[in-house]
Order: sequence, then C-alpha cells, then structure tokens
Amino acid sequence: MSILARAARSAVCIVLAATLAGFSWGNSEADQRKAFIAFLQDVNNRPGIHFLVPNADDEKAFGPYLQQYAVILDFDKDMKAPMSDFITQIVKIGYGPNPSPRTIEQIAAAPADLAAAKDAVSKMEQGLETRLAKANADRAALKQPDDLKAVYDKTFDKLVTAPTVAFENSAKALSTGIDAAIALVTYINAHRTKMSVSGMQIQAKDQRTLDELQPLMRAYQDAGERFVAAQRQSDRVLQGN
Repeated sequence: MSILARAARSAVCIVLAATLAGFSWGNSEADQRKAFIAFLQDVNNRPGIHFLVPNADDEKAFGPYLQQYAVILDFDKDMKAPMSDFITQIVKIGYGPNPSPRTIEQIAAAPADLAAAKDAVSKMEQGLETRLAKANADRAALKQPDDLKAVYDKTFDKLVTAPTVAFENSAKALSTGIDAAIALVTYINAHRTKMSVSGMQIQAKDQRTLDELQPLMRAYQDAGERFVAAQRQSDRVLQGN
C-alpha cells in the first residue's frame, strides 16, 4: 500500500474529528443511512483491502454515521506501528540489511538479534490483541438498524477482522521460526569445534553431532516453510484472492 494512500487515510482521521464537531447535518436519518450503506457496499465489492476515504460530499451525506466509519479508520491507523515493527523483525532475522537472505552463519553470529526479535514479536501480538478487542467493543457499542448492521459487519470483517487474523497467523509463524532458529544457533555456538559453518551449509565432524543437528535443522526449515505459507495466505487476504 502506497505511502500516499496511508498519508491520505491519516489525514482523513483529523478531518473526521473536525467535521463531526462542527457540521450541521441536513439530511434525514434514512437518507444518511442509505448513503453510508452504499459507500460500505462499494468497499465490500472491491477485491482486496481498500480503505476508501470519504470525500466532502460523502461526509455531508453520511451525517453522524461518518463516526462509525472512523472506528474502522482508527484501527487501521493504530495498526501502522505494529505492522512496521513486524516488517522490521522480518528484515532483521530473515533478510538482514541486504537484499540477500541471511545465512545460518550470519544468524549464528548475531544470536542477540533473535532474542530481541522474539521479545518484539511477543509485545506486538499482545498489542494487536488489545487493539482488536477495543475495535470490537467500539463496534458493539454502535447503534445500527439491521440493514446497516449487516453491511457494516461485512466491511468490518473485511477491513479489520480478516487482515488481523492473517497478521496474527504470520506473527505466530514468525515466533515459531524464531524459536527454531534460537535452538539451532544455540547448538551451533556451543559445538563450534565439532562442525564447520559456511553460509547455509553445516558440516558435522562426527556422527553424533550430525544426529543432533538434523532435527534442529529440520525444525528450522519446517518453521520457515510455515511462515512462508502464512505470508502467502496473508497476501491472499489483502489482495482478495
């Protein structure tokens, strides 16, 4: 999603607050609800995740219902920080500062990065659960006629619930991958004299070391595959595939 699009969504939250405080609503409740439902249906009909920004005419047409859309926009705004942290941790432990993936040799040389990443991901998951709980509570408190509630719930699930669940699944897979990487590099660093490590290659100097390494390597590789699968599923949710 482009930086310009994110900036536009951030700006609209400020506009919403000012508009709600000072605007005189002229349309009837039925007209306002009809206009808001049409807007939400437009969001629902688009493939993938799209946070449409209400324009000036929309804001006037929605009346107080504009505040109900702000519940969704506010959640998106608050998700920026944990999403940024999540990407940072992926880069730190998986890909490093360069385009090429980090090797096992590089990961083993910086075990502190894994511990820091584990802590950051754990805090991010806790923060995400707290913020989602607040969004759900805000939604439950909204006063909505049945026709609006049906459409709004679909929009909320599409823009808030589904991507959050996908994000949580990726975070859990990342956390499992970090655990597997920690176990592997801890063993490597404790048995340096019994093996050689170069790039992604590990060569054991005796059968016992090889037997101990194999399940650690398998767990590391399996965790990586599960993370890739979780990321692909997340992409499908975001793109609407």
